Amino acid sequence: MSMSRTAILAIGLILSASSVRAQHTDASESAESDSTKSTQTPPSRDRGFGRSLLSGAAAVADPLSATEGTVDAVKWMAKRKQVFFNGNPYGVTGLPVAYYSPGSGWNYGLRLQIADYGRRPYRYKLTVHSVSSTEGKRNIYVRLNVPHLSGTGFGLNLIAGTRNDVRARYYGLSNDSDFDENLTDPTHPQFIDEDYYHYTLEKPRMFVSLLRHVSGPVTMSFDLGLERTDVDLTGERSYFLDVGTPDGVIDGVTGFIGGTLVWDTRDDPTIPKRGVFHEWSYETSRNSLLSLFFEEIDFQRYTFTDTRYWMRSERLNIAHRTIIEALRGAVPLYAYGEIGGSRRIKGLGGSDTLRGFDRQRFTDNVRVLTNTEARYHLGTGAAFKQHLELHGVLFFDTGQVQPGFNELRPQDLHVTAGWGLRAYWNADFVLRGDFGVSQEQVYTTIKLRNLF
Repeated sequence: MSMSRTAILAIGLILSASSVRAQHTDASESAESDSTKSTQTPPSRDRGFGRSLLSGAAAVADPLSATEGTVDAVKWMAKRKQVFFNGNPYGVTGLPVAYYSPGSGWNYGLRLQIADYGRRPYRYKLTVHSVSSTEGKRNIYVRLNVPHLSGTGFGLNLIAGTRNDVRARYYGLSNDSDFDENLTDPTHPQFIDEDYYHYTLEKPRMFVSLLRHVSGPVTMSFDLGLERTDVDLTGERSYFLDVGTPDGVIDGVTGFIGGTLVWDTRDDPTIPKRGVFHEWSYETSRNSLLSLFFEEIDFQRYTFTDTRYWMRSERLNIAHRTIIEALRGAVPLYAYGEIGGSRRIKGLGGSDTLRGFDRQRFTDNVRVLTNTEARYHLGTGAAFKQHLELHGVLFFDTGQVQPGFNELRPQDLHVTAGWGLRAYWNADFVLRGDFGVSQEQVYTTIKLRNLF
């Protein structure tokens, strides 16, 4: 993101900060915080109102499992609910989106979230996101999360959307891939094209995940997806055509199946402060039933994600994430720019992974990354009866890619560091701004969700 967007970042965060009043007394901190000195672990994951048999101490230790009458449950709900409809509490949050980027022109759109808090963490959450730009960029999707289908023991996630990325990146397969700025500089004799390392990626996608609670914090899922990818030139020439794609596969229609196994003890799925989240994910296009009807793109993706959260004080929280992923088979070009799991992200490099390098700066068959954040609660306030929080963040990111696991070496790690701000609206809607620095560049970004 350019420095023009840095100004927008500053304006947005100043506006958020202006509506926040800091809490200076121990009593006010206690009234607004979900933290506790109790270390008792709740014996049940049933998060329904009035159904838990937890004691008061256990309810405070896990606000998601607190019974409706506890003080902690009242505080938890007070941060989120806005309206009642047919006796159920609902939360509705959303913002218009408008900013300028040199790569995509003027961007405009909307993000809206609706949650039914009749059951915690919610009975369902509907997210509608639509952002387009004057240069053809487009990201539109609808996501429905239903953690518990009543009386079935199952849950459901649905995602349908389309994305047109006019500046997807490919720098080649290597942990030391070269970025020659002379090739994109119109004033240099070696100039080829300003978008030489970019390509246009259009990708409509449908994804269905059936969740099943196994025992305690353990859940599993069966995933089914269908996506069509079309790759085209952004400029007149492109690096991926000059050097060739890794396995000769560029785009096509892909039907894939997969599964996940999850251990989740986080106190909140949106803004966690303590607990752990482990996810083992597998995805394959081979032997998929959908490949009987469409051209088969034969590759597999193995992803392990480990995230941990520690409350160090009433205001300070430490969060850490490790992701390890391996790709195998005839991997298409677009798959090298993504990291899998239940929530796909761009990498390695950019706002989701190494916040100091260009998006998708490094890629290969094996990717390893870590993100560490120190999150400090700066203040809590209210505006128009809406709950607002402002948090400051210091972060440290590392990562590397290699052809195989036996080639990973500590001395080959790429390192970035920086700072950021987080504005939380009703403990659900997130505005994240980050400023990262690496040996290669300075990177700024604004996102409407937490990193992890």
